[in-house]
Amino acid sequence: MTNDAHLSISQAIDIFVAHLKDGRQIMQGQQELLRFQARIGRDKLISTLHAIEVGDYARWTTENVENPASRLDPVKKFLTFANRKGWTETSLARYAAAPRRNRRRFQNSDQSTGASTPTARLSQERHTELQAELERLRAEVPRIRETIRLARSDGDIRENAPLDAAREQQQLVERRIRQLENDLARVEIVDAANADTEKVSIGSRVTLHDLGAQQPRSFTLVDVREADASAGKISTVSPIGEALMGRSVGEEVTINTPRGSVQYRIEGIGR
Repeated sequence: MTNDAHLSISQAIDIFVAHLKDGRQIMQGQQELLRFQARIGRDKLISTLHAIEVGDYARWTTENVENPASRLDPVKKFLTFANRKGWTETSLARYAAAPRRNRRRFQNSDQSTGASTPTARLSQERHTELQAELERLRAEVPRIRETIRLARSDGDIRENAPLDAAREQQQLVERRIRQLENDLARVEIVDAANADTEKVSIGSRVTLHDLGAQQPRSFTLVDVREADASAGKISTVSPIGEALMGRSVGEEVTINTPRGSVQYRIEGIGR
């Protein structure tokens, strides 16, 4: 990834829109990009964007849409652009897909896996953060409902921008609450103290030696929901994560990146 580790979603979208030369293309895609920004969070770092968040957005924005591919096209182009610029560790464009495809990719059916099957493996720290987010959003619901009530009483509801904005915010908050409730009900907490030090597994702190640049690098392997490249937390489904899982100290791995292949040797596996 590039040094733009602190680039926010809104800043990245601004750069992408400025890059477009076709005025009509800008107008057609900007609304969906702004919707994407509102859903994900304008201040969220582009480097921390998760595949699961992109898939969740794709499901949300294409509900009851006749042509979901057309709706998602601007976001896919933006995510492709972001990866080419080196803002994301891997291309997330493929996760901006039609709802049915994403449900198969991101959700385990209760019929096939059982309702008690964990959907994520998170650290205690990340679990606590999500619990706090859930409580904060639950506390927002009464305030949003009051805003809607006041907006309804203010003139013609057919042309009431504050009412429309409050309703959209309500949808965003309630959907996020449902997602968090579902994830937290079926999460497994990973105890870093018990992480395997013989083979790389989720929760492992891995020290690598870049055989090309002759430099050490360290990562912690985490669930995709907890990945944060700027903090050295790499998803187990990222190219680096997939290449390292199950490996031992001394093994060499070749990782394909947008800028070419990089060869590493595993120097250490810790907690």
